[in-house]
Amino acid sequence: MDAVFHTSKKMTFLTLLNIYLRSFFFQGSFSVKDRQNMGFAYCIEPVGRVLYKNITRRKEFNVRHLEFYNGNPFMITLVLGAVANMEERLRNNDGIKALDVSRFKTAVGKATGSLGDRFFWRTLRPFGLVIGLLLAIQYGLWGILAFLAIFNVPMMYLRWHWLAAGYRLGPKIVIEIKNHSLDRISHMMETLGGIILAFLTVAFLSGRNYGLSWVTAGATGLFILSVILFKRKMHHSIIFSIGAGTAIVLGLFISYVLN
Repeated sequence: MDAVFHTSKKMTFLTLLNIYLRSFFFQGSFSVKDRQNMGFAYCIEPVGRVLYKNITRRKEFNVRHLEFYNGNPFMITLVLGAVANMEERLRNNDGIKALDVSRFKTAVGKATGSLGDRFFWRTLRPFGLVIGLLLAIQYGLWGILAFLAIFNVPMMYLRWHWLAAGYRLGPKIVIEIKNHSLDRISHMMETLGGIILAFLTVAFLSGRNYGLSWVTAGATGLFILSVILFKRKMHHSIIFSIGAGTAIVLGLFISYVLN
């Protein structure tokens, strides 16, 4: 009865939403031996409840996902979506075996760890800090809110996007992992963040009497200039050199001419 009734069962929006919300607690438990295995089992548990009404089969499902797992916590939804797809195919005897799911998790965990750490920790967070610092100098606590928004809004959007993409693509999520748009955005944020930081440093160290409105205007101008240069497909190292040089000139101009 169990095998027949649930053969064509699909993940509903509410099931995916449950996985999405649980993914924010993915790192609630950590093991030196098995790393993030308990967090993964907790997040994928709603899939088991949909696919298996038999308690014994559901327990087997949960135990299978207590195996070793290690990956980026922000990209976990991409893996969860893909595993939900594969588990559904496994349940329907659609060319997937339990060993395939296990091997897939091991391989893709390493890939998301590399990409996710590079994008979120090395790029997005420092970029948000620089923008937050720029706004904090002039607007106080609004700078803190800006940093939180710059980091968390893209993160929350990407979590849902990757969950939906993972469930749609299944084991083909390498398409998302090799998404060159993410690399281009990373290069842009690294360059813009460096340029704005250079401008702020020159403006701040050149004296107490500089105009904060000019600092904001200068940073905005550098941002627009960098975007234009990126659209012209100029290499990010050249853009950084042009932007940093312009930042120094603008900073000195503000310090010694306008003040």
